[in-house]
Amino acid sequence: MLGQAAHLGFTIAELLITLGIIGIVAVLLLPRAFDYIEEQQFDAARKVVLKNVGEAVRLVSLNTDIRSANDAEDFVENYLRKELKILKTCNNEKLRECGIETKENGIYTIAETHTTMPTTINDLATNMSKGTYIDPSAESYGFVLSNGYSANLFYNKNCISDNKDSAHYVQDMMCVNIIYDLNGLSSPNQVGKDIGFVTIFYPGIEMRAVSPIIYNNNTNGATFYTVSKLCANINSKLKGPDKEEAQAIYINNFALGGAVASYITTTSADLDYAWTMSASSGFLNKYEKNRGSWFRCVK
Repeated sequence: MLGQAAHLGFTIAELLITLGIIGIVAVLLLPRAFDYIEEQQFDAARKVVLKNVGEAVRLVSLNTDIRSANDAEDFVENYLRKELKILKTCNNEKLRECGIETKENGIYTIAETHTTMPTTINDLATNMSKGTYIDPSAESYGFVLSNGYSANLFYNKNCISDNKDSAHYVQDMMCVNIIYDLNGLSSPNQVGKDIGFVTIFYPGIEMRAVSPIIYNNNTNGATFYTVSKLCANINSKLKGPDKEEAQAIYINNFALGGAVASYITTTSADLDYAWTMSASSGFLNKYEKNRGSWFRCVK
């Protein structure tokens, strides 16, 4: 080895320094590489959940009125289970048996703060009671998908269509909300890493299922015209949320760690105004397209 190093023109000291630099670079880059792999795995899993669960709920809606069930348990056992392979179900008091961590402050938000897994509609976000028809006290129901993912389902038997042209609260438009966990009770139990959500709005043919990955930014200065470009500048895969994605951000406000701003969306309300979504109240309001606003980015 000594002979080889000398032959190549390197001293032992130079060789050791070079190896040290390589080691330092590896230490710096490896966590980023692991984070990238983790992000790709979560994104792929999110798409699977969105496709499978969203399609199953759509089939339920095609076969009957999605609002026919009495509660979340009835919806899962007697409607969803006909369209989706479910390995196990758990009532609201035994959600941990389905891999849903319900210990106090047992999960992390995207802001890496502690929070507790919601078990009633009221726990999902502040001001869920602002809705006219939704029952904030309605309890969730748990189940395990065929791929082993855990799911915590919330059901609104009185959800309504998107038939409002003026400002309004969006709570009543949520039909189903599912918080899923890719690896059950195992760590990290953090939104955006192994915990995500699928929100399904509106009954009937206008139904839409969304599952945005929320980027941990809470920034001011975007307009309707610039929000997606500003998000893409952060990461090429990010964009501004459309109306339903922003509504899902509110419905799952627990995941944000207490966000209170109103966020601009990429959905027009009319020629001059876009929709903005209050993350604290669930109020969807019209906002001038060329006026600066707070924004969140999603994937």
